[in-house]
Amino acid sequence: NIIFGPYLAFGDLELLKILYPKYFYDLISESCKEYNLDEFILLSLIRTESYFDNDITSVAGAIGLCQLMPSTASDVSRKLKMKEYDLVNPETNINFGGFYLAELTSRLEDNFILALCSYNGGINNVRKWRRSNPNLPIDIFLETIPFEETRYYGKRMIKASSIYGLLYYDVSPMEVVSIMGVF
Repeated sequence: NIIFGPYLAFGDLELLKILYPKYFYDLISESCKEYNLDEFILLSLIRTESYFDNDITSVAGAIGLCQLMPSTASDVSRKLKMKEYDLVNPETNINFGGFYLAELTSRLEDNFILALCSYNGGINNVRKWRRSNPNLPIDIFLETIPFEETRYYGKRMIKASSIYGLLYYDVSPMEVVSIMGVF
């Protein structure tokens, strides 16, 4: 058994790396530099959305690694001044996903967890929920989100980001949740 830092005993570190891979790492790193994102957050988003399957399409119509809806992609392409794009292309999808996450973050108190919940449940919903509970700490606010899927998504993102942060970046779970805006 390998003790994974002072935080958790996970057993085989190689198995953990299989469960939390860094596929498309160069593209993810480039997007994170471009949009000032932490790599462990974008890795977590892609793992959670598509498990790194660039050809996947959801039943709702979201496409690719970052599971972007066509309407969102159209808006992003307009802002990036790209007339033609292919959401199945990993470079395009990761670039659009990184841009969109950074934009949501800047529009939501520079808070990654609010941005990630918006990524899943919509910015208007998150703003409405936040207005209803403006003084709640983010960790408690997360528990009040009325959409079960979005509430669960936020928790999954915290977990995956914490694991990626510790596994590859030597960032403690407390630092990760602080960076994400939970505390």
